[in-house]
Amino acid sequence: MEITQKTELERLTRQYYKIALSHVDANTTLTEKQRQSLSTLTINEEAELPGYEESKLKFGKFENREFVVMMTDIRDSTSIINGINGHVNMFLIFYVYAGIVAKIVDKYKGTSTEFLGDGVVNLFGVKELGLDIALQNSMGASREIMEARETILNPFFLQNDLPAINMGIGIDHGITIVTHFGYKTDTDLKAFGPCAYHASKLSKLVNTIVVSENSKRIWPTGPSGTLRFGNLQNIQNNLGYPIIN
Repeated sequence: MEITQKTELERLTRQYYKIALSHVDANTTLTEKQRQSLSTLTINEEAELPGYEESKLKFGKFENREFVVMMTDIRDSTSIINGINGHVNMFLIFYVYAGIVAKIVDKYKGTSTEFLGDGVVNLFGVKELGLDIALQNSMGASREIMEARETILNPFFLQNDLPAINMGIGIDHGITIVTHFGYKTDTDLKAFGPCAYHASKLSKLVNTIVVSENSKRIWPTGPSGTLRFGNLQNIQNNLGYPIIN
């Protein structure tokens, strides 16, 4: 990760945390350090979460085409939630984590479509990028997210009385429907398709990126030869190859 990129992600991590604290009401239990941060809270600039442009899709409309789907997932989030002040901690963690994931995905010309309980669904359009570039960009984003977890997010969480996180990332590609789903005006952006399901299941390993058997079979090769696949694994009845470097 470049120094300028790391500096920007560190700035955004602090900013997302401030925004998350600004949503906490007065009756919420916080640690002394968190309460002090809230009491001195100032937000001088916007730090908008990048993501899929929902204005392109009206309720009932959908896009039905090929995407590379990359799912990021906080592993063992239940232990965080079941810990002391767990629900508040998970809210603060997820707000920061989701923002950093979306920023990195945006850098690699992908879009974050769904922010789930402990995961983020990210799409890389084959029509826009071509399949080879979409696959390569999904891997570039995955590696940078893993690096940010270790060098930016976890140090920040620990400094602010929050638990460190582990993550899993799964990658697959195929036809995916992107649409608004819901009732009347209360709708959410959703991605449907077998590859979205597979990517979700492949994100279950700890601090590991897993590529589906389907995507590994056609993965683009390059002169540097820096991408190495581990042995095929069955992860919740889904076949994938862990990245081992």
